[in-house]
Amino acid sequence: MKGILGFISFSLIVGGLQGIVHEASGKWIPLMGFMKHLYVDGYEIYISIALIVLGIAVGTAARKAPREQ
Repeated sequence: MKGILGFISFSLIVGGLQGIVHEASGKWIPLMGFMKHLYVDGYEIYISIALIVLGIAVGTAARKAPREQ
């Protein structure tokens, strides 16, 4: 479970950072191109910040999850 939550956390944080980079430069990172479908015109910065905060929350939950045996 920790591995899955860690991967989700990483994806959300990178997706949020990608949205901020896209707003600054106008270019999408090819590796995470699927994230551009989450963004709504006019709300890109807010969605990017929300993705980063959600990724941090999932990462914290991953740390507190019980260890697999």
